[in-house]
Order: sequence, then structure tokens, then C-alpha cells
Amino acid sequence: MDLTTELASNFTVGRYQQLRDLLAQNDPAAWCEVLYAVRRRISERFLRPMRDLARFDKQEELPNRPGFAILALDCLLIDTIQAFREGRVSTGEVSPAHSFRTFLHTPRFADFRSRDRADFFHYVRNGILHNGETRKDWKVRIDTTRMLERTATSRTLNRRLFHAGVIKEWRELHHHLRQGDTASRTAFLQRMDSMAGLPVETYPHVYFAYGSNLLTSECERTMQDARPYGLAYLPGYRLVFTKHSTTRNGDAASITAETTSMVWGFLYRLTDEDKAKLTLREGGYYEQPVTVHLMAADGNTTPVDAFTYIGNHACAKHCGPPSTYLDLIIQGARERNLPQEYQEFLALHQRDSQP
Repeated sequence: MDLTTELASNFTVGRYQQLRDLLAQNDPAAWCEVLYAVRRRISERFLRPMRDLARFDKQEELPNRPGFAILALDCLLIDTIQAFREGRVSTGEVSPAHSFRTFLHTPRFADFRSRDRADFFHYVRNGILHNGETRKDWKVRIDTTRMLERTATSRTLNRRLFHAGVIKEWRELHHHLRQGDTASRTAFLQRMDSMAGLPVETYPHVYFAYGSNLLTSECERTMQDARPYGLAYLPGYRLVFTKHSTTRNGDAASITAETTSMVWGFLYRLTDEDKAKLTLREGGYYEQPVTVHLMAADGNTTPVDAFTYIGNHACAKHCGPPSTYLDLIIQGARERNLPQEYQEFLALHQRDSQP
């Protein structure tokens, strides 16, 4: 890539590459420069054009109709925000429909139900960008009291309220990056590396660890290139110790479906190679796709599609977990800063395992 190519005004590919090692070391000055440049990029490409278009909204009789243009730019900005959040390297790496569903799952878009989140991508985003119109039963207005209102025959989006929500999501991401949130910065750098033409190893798999792999040293035994993603919880499951392990000389952790429970754990991004190694290590378990909730630094959550492992069979002898094995899980829970109540729950298991 041409090193003089600008990623933002007065900030080139070459300059980003010069700063890359300092960013990896969390150098404050380097991060300040890059984040200021990215803020300019978003402002120059999206926010200022939208503000210019919005000037026509303030006239009583509109000579122009800027609504669809603003909403189209909102959709492009959502794509941009999610690319930074997901550390997206290539267009097909994450489904655009999934990215939009994830984006609209935050509390700012509480008016959207599950079906609305999926339909918005197809009937609003794709409709406007590809056909210059919304499709099916969707309408766009500025005079409704809620962001999304429904009748028996239509769904009406208040584009002003929607736009305000999108802008707040961008500011929240920028805030997390400034505050040094590890998961946000890891994904952000992967996306920036791709934009700046640096070699990027793809991490297409998200693994939810709830047992000994919470601990970094245990994780690195198998997944040397795993990237930490963040603290998460899995609703609708309960932690159990029912899968017999000959290497542990006792029962290892597994999970079982239970609607009123949740399992806390940690997410890692994995390469194809590391996932293959992990699957080989987890003999006696089967792979299970799950939707977990990734915790942000401010306590907000984002749904993330991941995979985990569940034991194939329960131990007929009910051996119970060895104390040394529980020690690893407890150390990992402490290292990953799982909720104190959950750590105490694990400690109860440890006390029960004592002879």
C-alpha cells in the first residue's frame, strides 16, 4: 500500500505504521494521535456531511428531502463502527446482517425487537442503499414519539432518534478506546492494520472458556496465538463437574442447559490452527455454538456468536472435581475478574471437594 495514502486528513498509512509498535505497548501519546486521527476520519466522512444535510430539516417547508441520505450515511457509519468493534479484516469475515443485529441489540435501540433487528438490515439498510427506498412495511418519519413504532400494518422509524442513537454508539466506542479497554483496542488495531496494509492473521473463531482455560497459562498450553476478547456470560446454562477426565484424575467442568442459570467465562479469538489444536485437546467434549454476552467496561453488554465445549457423557461414578483442577479454574476466574459472587460459587465447589 502507498505509504502516503491518507487514512484521515494529515494522517497517512506510513504514519500509522510508524506508530504501530508503540500502540502495541499502549503508549499514551501514540494512542492519542491515532484516536484523534480516527475521530477526524469519522467526522470528515460521516458526521459533517450529515450535519450539512440536517440543516434542511430545520426549514418549515422543505425544499429538499435529506432523510434517506442521512439514514444511508447512518447505515454506513454502523458498518464502520462494527468493523472496528469486530476487528474485521475482510468483507465476508462477519455477516453484515449479523453485524447490524448485534449493533441494534444495545439498550439505545430498545424499541427494536428480535424480528425488527433482522428486518431493518434487509428492508431499510439494503432497501435504501440498493434501491433508494425502504421495503415491505417500513416507513421513515421524524415526528413519532418513539424510535420505532408499530401498527398492524407498518413499522415507522424516527430517523432523528435513530441517528442520535448511532452517534452515541460511535462516541461510546471512542470512549472505550480512549480508556484503554483491552478487547476494544485489540479489535480496533486488527481493523486498522488491515486498513493500513499490514499483514493480519485472521481470527475467525470466538471461543467461550469457562473451565481451566480461563487461566492464561492453561490457555497458552494449546492456543499460543489466542487473542483475549473479553469477559462474557452465557445465559440458560449451569456449570457442572460431570465429565470424567483421566488426565485430571476426576471430573472436569461442563455445562448443562438450565433456563434460570448463567455461566461466566472469558472469550478468546482463535485462528483456524488454534481451534483445531483445542478441539483435539478437548477429547470427550462436543462443540456447541452459543450466543454469549460480552461485557464492556461500563457494564453494557453485546451479544456475540461463539462456540464452547460440552461433555459427551456424565461420569457414572460421580468422582467429583479434583481440588488441584478447581484451583486452576479459581485462579483463572480471579485473573479474568469474573464477578465476586461467581468466584465464591467456585470456592464452594472447592471446599466440597476437600477430603
